[in-house]
Amino acid sequence: MFLPFKMTLRLFLLGLALLFTFANNAFAKNEQISFHDWTFFKTDRGDLTVCYIASTPIRKVGYFERRGEPYFLVTNIVNDADEVTASSGFIYKSSSDVEVSFGAKKFYLFAYMAISWANDVNEDLDIIKEMQKSDEMTVTGRTRDNKIVHDTYSLIGFSKAYFKLKDECK
Repeated sequence: MFLPFKMTLRLFLLGLALLFTFANNAFAKNEQISFHDWTFFKTDRGDLTVCYIASTPIRKVGYFERRGEPYFLVTNIVNDADEVTASSGFIYKSSSDVEVSFGAKKFYLFAYMAISWANDVNEDLDIIKEMQKSDEMTVTGRTRDNKIVHDTYSLIGFSKAYFKLKDECK
């Protein structure tokens, strides 16, 4: 199965960003600044700059067996709009959506394997705007064997981290 180019690029950039976060590379210029529950990351590697902000849940409810660490990212992609990415720490049920909710307001991300994204740039921006207005958000995902998890993220510090992302990574 071949993935569309944009999805392949997204997976590559996400993998590259996570590699820079967790690998200790003396040749890369790394910056990491915490803003309460969100952290800004910037890595310069020659001509490539990778910037994103990340958080992990403050509360996890549901399936925990063999589950990796869930996370939520907002990534600044060169020549592209900012992009939201969520992972619940497991492979999602095929053809299921991942719900991101702010009280009664809900968005649905499309899932591929263990990662989910907004359906288009406008939805990315709508989610980011809602994140700036809210105190918490809940990400709900469904496992391959139909178990449901609810991860609650604090949005304290999100706006400051996001403004840092916009300022540093134009």
